[in-house]
Amino acid sequence: MLKHNSLSFRLIVFSGAWILVTLVIIGALLIYFYYDHASAHYDEHVSMHLEELIEASHFDENGIYRLDFTPSDPRYHNLYSGWYWEVQQSGIMLKRSDSLGDNSLSLGPIRPTGTTTVYETLGPQQEKLRTHVTELDLDTDQAPLVLLATAPMTGVKDDVANYSNHIVGSFMVLGIGLLLAVVLQVKVALQPLKAIGAGISDVREGKASKLPSEQLEDVKPLVDELNNLLDHNAVLLKRARNQLGDLAHAVKNPLTVIKNEARNLDPELQELLIQQTGDISRNVDHYLARARTFGTEKVLGSRSSIKAVVEDLVYAMQRLYQDSDLIYDFSPLNDCWFRGEGQDLEEMVGNLMDNACKWANGRVKIRGNCLNDQLTLTVEDDGPGIPDGKIDEVMRRGHRLDETKPGHGQGLGIVKDIAELYGGTLTLGSSELGGLKAELVLPAA
Repeated sequence: MLKHNSLSFRLIVFSGAWILVTLVIIGALLIYFYYDHASAHYDEHVSMHLEELIEASHFDENGIYRLDFTPSDPRYHNLYSGWYWEVQQSGIMLKRSDSLGDNSLSLGPIRPTGTTTVYETLGPQQEKLRTHVTELDLDTDQAPLVLLATAPMTGVKDDVANYSNHIVGSFMVLGIGLLLAVVLQVKVALQPLKAIGAGISDVREGKASKLPSEQLEDVKPLVDELNNLLDHNAVLLKRARNQLGDLAHAVKNPLTVIKNEARNLDPELQELLIQQTGDISRNVDHYLARARTFGTEKVLGSRSSIKAVVEDLVYAMQRLYQDSDLIYDFSPLNDCWFRGEGQDLEEMVGNLMDNACKWANGRVKIRGNCLNDQLTLTVEDDGPGIPDGKIDEVMRRGHRLDETKPGHGQGLGIVKDIAELYGGTLTLGSSELGGLKAELVLPAA
C-alpha cells in the first residue's frame, strides 16, 4: 500500500488527476463535435426535402397553389413523427404533411427571407424540432410562399447519447489502462532510488562498504557522490582514531617515566605520585574510550559479529584462566550482530567475561538474542554473586567489593559508559547458576 507522503503516491495521484481531467475535456469536445456533426447530418436531410418542396411548388393559370409531388421520406406520413413540412402564404396554411394531422407549424419570432434559416422550435406535441424555413416568390401577382420542413431533435439527442455511452465506456477503459501504465512506470522508474536506499541500508548495517556502482546514468552521479562521502567519512574516522592513539601514547609514556622515577623518592611522596599517575592513566583510558565510541556509534557500516567476538574472547580467557579449569557455555550466535564498532564490543564483552571468570567456580555462561533491532547479551557465572544492596556500589568506577581479586574496579563502569553511548544499558542481577548475571542491551544490526 502506498504511503500518502511518498513520491510514488504523489506521482500516481497527480498523473491520475491529469489523465482524468484530460479525458473529460477530450470526451466533452468529441461529444460536442459529434453533436454538431449529427445536427449537420439531419440538416442535410431536411434541406433536401425543402428543396423538393421548392421544386414541386407552382401556381396554376387560376392562381391556385399546386404541389406536383410531396417529399419522398415516408416519415412525413407517420403522425407526430417530428418529420413535418408545411407551405404557408400570408399566415394561411396551404399544404402540410400527413404527420402534422390538423396542426400547423409556428414560425415564432422568425421572419422568413429568401435564405434558408435554421432554428429550433416546439412541435404540436411540444417536442423540440430542428426547423428549416425559407421564403419563395413564384409569382409577382401572388404573396410569397413560406416553406417549412422539420426533423425531431430526439433523433439527434439519441444519436449523441448513444455515441456518448460508447465514448464514456471507451475512455474509462483507456483511463484505467493509462493509470496502470503510470503505476508500472512509477514503480520501474523508482527502482534505482529503492536500490540506492537498500544499498545505504546495507552500508549502515555493515553488509557493504559502498553503494553498487552499476546504476542508470540518471542516478549514477548521486551514487558516486554518496560513495565519495563514505570514503571521506572513513578517512576522517581513521585519522581521528590515529590521533587518539597518538594522544594516548604521548600521555602514557611520560606517565610511565614519572611512575618509574617516583620509586626512587621518599615513600610518602612515592605513594602520592604513583596514585596520582595511576588516576591520570585510568582517566585517559576512560575518556579516550568515550571519545572513540562517541565518534563511531552512528557511523555507517559499523557492524560486528557477536559470534566472532565471543569465540575470540573465550579463546583468550581459556589461556588467561587456564588454571581455573572453567567450562565456557555459549550457544550459537550466528544471527546476532551488533550495530557498532568491534573494538567497543570486545571492550564491553571482554570486561564482563573477565569479571565472570575471576569469580566463577567452574562455569561461565554466555547467551545472545536479537529481537526488534535490539541485541540482548548475557554473561553469567556460578560464583558467589553480588548482594542486591551492593550492585549500585560495584557499578561505580574504581570500586571493588573484594580487594583480594586483581583489577582496578574500572571494568563494569567502562562497560556501562560504552553501552550508554550506544543507547544501551547494563544491568546486574542474580544468575540461575548462583552467581552474577550481567545483561547488556545494545542496538542490533
